[in-house]
Amino acid sequence: MITLTRITNPESEEYRFTEELLTTAFPPDEYRSLAHQRGNVADKQEFHLMLACHKGEPVGFIAYWNLKDICYVEHLATLPALRGKGHGKRILEELQKSARKIVLEVEKPTDELSTRRIAFYRRAGFELCPTPYTQPAYRKGGNTVPMLLMFHGCNVTEEFFESTKNKIYKNIYNL
Repeated sequence: MITLTRITNPESEEYRFTEELLTTAFPPDEYRSLAHQRGNVADKQEFHLMLACHKGEPVGFIAYWNLKDICYVEHLATLPALRGKGHGKRILEELQKSARKIVLEVEKPTDELSTRRIAFYRRAGFELCPTPYTQPAYRKGGNTVPMLLMFHGCNVTEEFFESTKNKIYKNIYNL
């Protein structure tokens, strides 16, 4: 069983765990500056940083934004030593209990890891949208990243894709 606990204090030990995992699990172009991340945790009501624990021990985290009609998952990570043990699946199942429409970005399937990641989300009920998508730069001087979107609980039409992309660009990337 996985429990998710919201972190609202960027000075807490729980936050430090998630920050360390974020910076080791994702390349720098795929997350915002740590100061900005701490500000979101402390000040943004729509941003949720959730510590995932199994039997009381931290195993990972999920960070997402409640954007009224959709939930945008920004990051999901589990400890490297615990990957492949079902914790990521259970974290998503917990989120799916409260969020009906979920969207997330994935890297294009260009290698074994990105292909496995897409397969993981498909097993969790997500659909891959083939429409090209670019993750804007998270920080000044950062790089954009070619990605794809995956959806859960959504009827993905071209119109829905465009409105979702625009919502993400505006609310997450401030474009």
